[in-house]
Amino acid sequence: MTWMKQRRRLTLTAGIAAFALTAGACSSGRSGDAASTSQSPGQSKTSAAASSTKTSAGTSTARPKATRPSSPAPSVDPLTGGRRTTHPVIAVKLENTAAAMPQYGLSPADLVFVEQVEGNLTRLMPVYQSSYPKRVEPVRSARSTDVDILPAFGRPVLVYSGAASQIRKKLSRAPIRLYGGDQRDSSRPAPHNLYFDVAQLAKKHGLARSRDIGLRFARTDPQLAKAPTRTSFTVKVGGDRFSFAYKGSRYLPSWNGRPYTDSGAGGKRVTASNVLALSVRTVSDRYRDPAGNPVYKSLTTGSGKLTLYRNGKQLSGAWHRSATNKPFRFTDSHGKQLRLAPGKTWILLQD
Repeated sequence: MTWMKQRRRLTLTAGIAAFALTAGACSSGRSGDAASTSQSPGQSKTSAAASSTKTSAGTSTARPKATRPSSPAPSVDPLTGGRRTTHPVIAVKLENTAAAMPQYGLSPADLVFVEQVEGNLTRLMPVYQSSYPKRVEPVRSARSTDVDILPAFGRPVLVYSGAASQIRKKLSRAPIRLYGGDQRDSSRPAPHNLYFDVAQLAKKHGLARSRDIGLRFARTDPQLAKAPTRTSFTVKVGGDRFSFAYKGSRYLPSWNGRPYTDSGAGGKRVTASNVLALSVRTVSDRYRDPAGNPVYKSLTTGSGKLTLYRNGKQLSGAWHRSATNKPFRFTDSHGKQLRLAPGKTWILLQD
C-alpha cells in the first residue's frame, strides 16, 4: 500500500508539472499574438518575434522594429520626361489656318495635339505645364475630340473661345475647368485675333497638375539601333499636310509647306523631340457648322496603329485606351512599352 501511494504521488506531481509547462507555452503564444496586433502594417509575425533576442547573460534586449521606407515623390514629369513640376496643366484650343499663322505662344507647349475639324481643316491643342507664355493666339472654339482627350490629364484647364450648344453640354459634364479668351489683337482681323494670358492664369490657386497620361521616356532605347532612319516625313490630317525635318536632334514642323514659327518668341522655329502619329477613327459628330459643313470627332478610345519618330528614327506599334478618363498605352510591334525621347511631343490624330 505504501508503495502504491508513493507511485500515485509521483504521477500526480508529474501531471502538475506537465500542466504548468503547457500553460506557460499557451501564455507565451498569447503574448506573441498581442504583440502582432500592435505591429506596423505589413510586418510579419516572424519579424515581430525576432524583435527581441537574448544576450549572453540571458537577458532580453529589444531590437527597433523595421519600418517600410517611404516612396519617393515622382521625379519625372509625365508630359516631358524631364524634371517633375508642381505646375498646373493648361490646354488651349488654337486656330490652324493661313490667317492664324504665325501663332503666338506655341513653342513653350509640352504637347501639341493636331485634330481634324469641319471643312477638312485642322486645329491645334497645345498643352502647357513646364512653362507658360504670356500670350497664346489665336484662340478658337472647342470640339468633342477635346472633351475626350483632356480627361486623361485628370482635371486640366481648357482655354477656348466658345463652342456649339452640343459641345457645351459635353464640356459642362467633363472633368475640365473652362476659361474663355476675352482679349483682341487689333493687328489681326476677327475672328483670328482672340488671345489669352496663360502665364497669368497659371498663377491661380487650385488648378490641377497633370497625372500620368501613359507617356514613357528614355534617353536611349535599344530598339533604335534596328529602326529605319527617317529624317523627313509628312503626316496627313484632314486636308492638311504636316511635314517634319530632323535637324540638330530636334524635329522642325511645317504646315502645308509653311514652317511653324512663334511670334511670341521673336519668330523662332517651333521644335519637338518626338512626333507621334496615331491612326484613329474619325466620325461625324452629328451636327454642322454655320456654313453647313459636317463637324467631325476623332475617337481616342479603343486602339489603333501608331508611328513614333524620335532621334531621326521611325518606330511602329499600337496605341490603346480603354476610356476617356484612362491613360493611353503605347506599345511596339512586340507589345512592349514604347519610350519617347525626353522633351516636347507633337501628337497627330490621323484617320
